[in-house]
Amino acid sequence: MSDQADAATSAASRPPTIRDVARVAGVSKSLVSLVFNGGENVSEERRLRVEAAAEQLGYRPNLVAQSLSAGRRDLVAIFVSNLHNPLFAEIVGAAKARLAESGQRTMIVSAQVDDGSGSTVLDRDNLAVLQDLRPSGLITVGTMPGFSELADLTATIPTVVASAIDATDDVIATVRSDDDAGINLVVAHLAGQGLQRIAFIGGAGGTVSASREAAFRAALVRHQLGVGWVERADFTEAGARRAVERMLTENRIPQAIVAVNDLTAVGVITALEAAGVQVPRDCRVTGYDDTSLAAIPRISLTSIDPDNRRIGREAAEALLSGGAGEVLIPPRLVVRASSVAPAHRASADETHRAPLRMEE
Repeated sequence: MSDQADAATSAASRPPTIRDVARVAGVSKSLVSLVFNGGENVSEERRLRVEAAAEQLGYRPNLVAQSLSAGRRDLVAIFVSNLHNPLFAEIVGAAKARLAESGQRTMIVSAQVDDGSGSTVLDRDNLAVLQDLRPSGLITVGTMPGFSELADLTATIPTVVASAIDATDDVIATVRSDDDAGINLVVAHLAGQGLQRIAFIGGAGGTVSASREAAFRAALVRHQLGVGWVERADFTEAGARRAVERMLTENRIPQAIVAVNDLTAVGVITALEAAGVQVPRDCRVTGYDDTSLAAIPRISLTSIDPDNRRIGREAAEALLSGGAGEVLIPPRLVVRASSVAPAHRASADETHRAPLRMEE
């Protein structure tokens, strides 16, 4: 039996290795390695033989092993706070596409794990994997607990923070929605309808939530609305329901509620309507992030579109260029049924955009 047949038979019972490829192609193992590491001093004829052998055997190079080698510096890790959030999926997809255009490979890693009590904590096992892997760059996506624990990683690996505020001194860029502009857009939209009693549900659960609370308070002053208030809640539906229950218990339902994000807004609408408070007839509701939930006809949620794809692309650009300071992406208000009285309902596609702000 030939070496090629031996290798093919052996590979059928186990994953093929670089040695199998070398035997089938009739070349040395080091030449196969050179081909898959992008070596230039390989003839076209030999390169094609190696690629054909790899295809025949179903061989795929070990990217982790390549990244650990001294000469392999094209692997970027994307550390995501919540893999279930469609908001972050858009950011990751856009960043991944831009990095691929520049020949960078990506590895997506979850940053959080359930602590057993329903809360989330930093996944230290995955953090240890990143420290061992030594990627050429790191993009973190979303607010995550214990960000300061990434300090050893960000001190040695160029790091960009996307859709979050938390950072260490070594982070080369942060790219996020302009929360001040976004919250101002929704408050202006509500105030423009003559509404005065507007409440914000959010402020807990991290720095982004706190930033949006501060933006809401500033917008109340800007639009001379002296009767607004804040009900503290995190980014979850459960937190939103508890906040609405407090309002109901105290018998103080506002004319409109600005929710810290879309998931919170859905929780608000559910809790209000369960209590017989109709949205938008009795209380208008807005969200933030313009996720796929917002466009569902039954929900039809007015929301802020932070332009997640642009956030992802700009984060990748910042990593590739070596830094950009803080980049604030201008958000867009998308008006739907949840915030407009039926008699005055505008087009479902009505939008308003804020100007770009960049701070170094």
